[in-house]
Amino acid sequence: MVSQKFSLQNVLDIRHKKVEMLEVELGNLLMLQQETEKFLKSLHKYQAILHEKMIETQTGEIDLVELGLLQMNSAQINKHIEAVNIQLKKQEMDVEVKRAHLIEARQSEETLEILKRKRHDLYVAEQVHIESQTQDDIYIARAFRNQNIGD
Repeated sequence: MVSQKFSLQNVLDIRHKKVEMLEVELGNLLMLQQETEKFLKSLHKYQAILHEKMIETQTGEIDLVELGLLQMNSAQINKHIEAVNIQLKKQEMDVEVKRAHLIEARQSEETLEILKRKRHDLYVAEQVHIESQTQDDIYIARAFRNQNIGD
């Protein structure tokens, strides 16, 4: 039986490569999002340390210069936290968009895979039919020859 190449195989290959590329891109976005979340946690930890130092500075003899520096650092950390939160929200949106593109690409690839399987099944059925016809022709030819030899 001669194997027949699926006529849309090139398109299927391209779609598969697109799916793989989107999977890698999504993985990179998720990794970046994780790193941003870790950075945000470290900013929150540093902010908590600054608050503890401010509380310590306000007990006993108050050093206004040190307290002012701690408050300035705390305000700066708050700005960083806000900026990182905005960045994290954008990354979450990017992840969702990329995930939607990946799902769409996988569905498109699966549709072509189904067409390929159906085309293969049709090809196999055609080959079985051709073989069956050939077998019938052989039996008819033998029967005809045997009938002519017997006459």
